[in-house]
Amino acid sequence: MNEEKKVSITVEELDNLCLKIKDKRAEIDAKKDELSELNGHLEELSITAVAALKELDRKNFQSKHGTITRKEQWYVNMPKDLNAKRELFEYLKERGVFEDFATVNHNTLNSFFTEEWEAAEAKGPDAIVEFSIPGLEAPKCRESLGFTKK
Repeated sequence: MNEEKKVSITVEELDNLCLKIKDKRAEIDAKKDELSELNGHLEELSITAVAALKELDRKNFQSKHGTITRKEQWYVNMPKDLNAKRELFEYLKERGVFEDFATVNHNTLNSFFTEEWEAAEAKGPDAIVEFSIPGLEAPKCRESLGFTKK
């Protein structure tokens, strides 16, 4: 939530606000379900079209409604095994491109930051004031609202 809004509100009005949040979430969930179903139907149609193009030994087909094109894209997955990861990283280093590919997942980075922050916090107020991780900007706080329906 980016902007802070100051309000004067009664408990009854706050309860009504919770009801509105609940109703809006339900409306969004219903639309998500509908969209998910539509995407499922589209995926089925796409699978059928790809099979048809393959059967006809064609890469594309033009109709008065539009053109469909069968595309192939080869891909690999990141190794899950630690030794395989190390082998890949070593290969990238040998090729001189490791720095171009080395990234840290933002969730993993934030978890690491939180652990380090809590360790500094446990050392006392002076440690937390001086705490930083080289290369990272100062932390930012994002406020959000949790809602659990009854």
